Amino acid sequence: MNDINRTDQNDNIRQNKATTFEIGFKTQDKQKGRESILIKLLSAIPSLVETKQYIGVLICGLTLWGTSWFLFKDAVLPGSYIFNMSGVVIAGYCFGHALERFTTINPVVGMTFMGALYRNLGPTNFLENSTANSIDFHLRRIYPVIILTKGPLSWNWEYIKNNPVKVFSLATLPWIIECLSTAFLAHILLNYQWKWGLHLGAILSSVSPALIVPTVVALKERGLGTKHEIALLVGNAGGLDTAFTEGIFGVTNSAIFYEASLTYKIIKGLLAIFVGICLGIAWGVLCDVIPDHNDLYAPTVRSLLIFGGGMLVTYAGGYLGWGGTSGVAIMVCAGVAATRWSRRGWPINDNPVSEVYKLLWRIFEPMLFTLSGYFLDVSQLNTKEFCLIIGCIISALFLRMLTAFLVGLANNLSIKESVFVSVTWIPKAIVEAVLVRVAADSILSDASEEDKRTAAQHANIIVIAILITSTAGSVLTTALGPILLSQDSRISPGDFYRAQTLSPASSFHDSSQIRRNNAPSTLSIYL
Repeated sequence: MNDINRTDQNDNIRQNKATTFEIGFKTQDKQKGRESILIKLLSAIPSLVETKQYIGVLICGLTLWGTSWFLFKDAVLPGSYIFNMSGVVIAGYCFGHALERFTTINPVVGMTFMGALYRNLGPTNFLENSTANSIDFHLRRIYPVIILTKGPLSWNWEYIKNNPVKVFSLATLPWIIECLSTAFLAHILLNYQWKWGLHLGAILSSVSPALIVPTVVALKERGLGTKHEIALLVGNAGGLDTAFTEGIFGVTNSAIFYEASLTYKIIKGLLAIFVGICLGIAWGVLCDVIPDHNDLYAPTVRSLLIFGGGMLVTYAGGYLGWGGTSGVAIMVCAGVAATRWSRRGWPINDNPVSEVYKLLWRIFEPMLFTLSGYFLDVSQLNTKEFCLIIGCIISALFLRMLTAFLVGLANNLSIKESVFVSVTWIPKAIVEAVLVRVAADSILSDASEEDKRTAAQHANIIVIAILITSTAGSVLTTALGPILLSQDSRISPGDFYRAQTLSPASSFHDSSQIRRNNAPSTLSIYL
């Protein structure tokens, strides 16, 4: 009897202990979950340094707006076209960076979405105003100079020379496949003429390395993808993809829209890229020789020389109809200059001129994407057309990714690395945003109604492609990077995700360090 009682007591003790342990374990899990959520929220709150920066930018904007009233009077008052245009850009900037801070989505998605939202729900179309439309038109001559200069300043020419087949095949073959497949699908699904299909394909085939390189670099800093230098491969191949786009699209656009004899078009097409390369080399050498490298004002003068030369060749190329020349010239100039400067002690991507263009890009980025999103007019789309457009974009993108995957395998990357590289080839943003209105601007005055409608539809397709591919590319690159490249690192996907959400993509390391320094000491173990 005593033995039975003892057994019952032991069972009760074991049950109580088990119950107590289970409750305690679940309580700890819940507590850790709450702490994790709280930590993520706290880490997303702007630091004191960032808050002061935002206040400074706000004050600068208010002073500029106040000054502009003395120049333009009622044109800048609330309700005016220019005021609405500026307000949309500011809203796009705020929403884009808020979206990035709380998710892994690149801010350009939020900026583009905000522009599209205002176009379709806002009270007026400010592009109907000639002044506002002219501002947007000329801004799109400034964007390429900044973008195409900023990229080549970070190209690693030593890596390109040591891996020419790998870099050039990844930069060109997926581009060619997507361009041709887009033209074919647009012709079959959307009833586009072949010239319009090729025109659209030449725009949509460009990858946007600026969106995914910061994430890939962050992966590299944690030991991911270092075996085959994935960050260098993606960054340099993506940059050359952009150069390839600029050259081929410029030739295609001018051949379609500029009136000239067939002989002249052929000669111009063959010479345009060659002339651009020669101009770029000459101007890049000039920007190295003048001013003297030890001059105190060398960074400022060199930045202005590159910018001034880029603006001149952009407007001159557009006026003369030599499309492709200006973009190639700007990129070659920046690449040549950066290479020559590196021999004199200015590291590539870490020199004063590159810092100037990084700052300029931060200023012009919200203008580009918010005003590009504004070209999405859903009133011109019906459900059937929208579904066909989505099918055209995704199908061509799938073929592009498949090609990139096969190129990776052919260049001795592992299956996982090849999948990751194909994922980084998803986003479309910068070149597409710059060229969103080029079809409508280039179309001839005596064009048919069908051509005019197709040109207007171009803008809708481009904006939809930006929203879909940039979102998918940002999320998948961040989510799959630690999984597909985990063999080279000890970091877990959760750790990378936590770190990735702490800072803007363009300054991942520095901003993360700032937040760590400003975080309470009790939270430091989670950051």
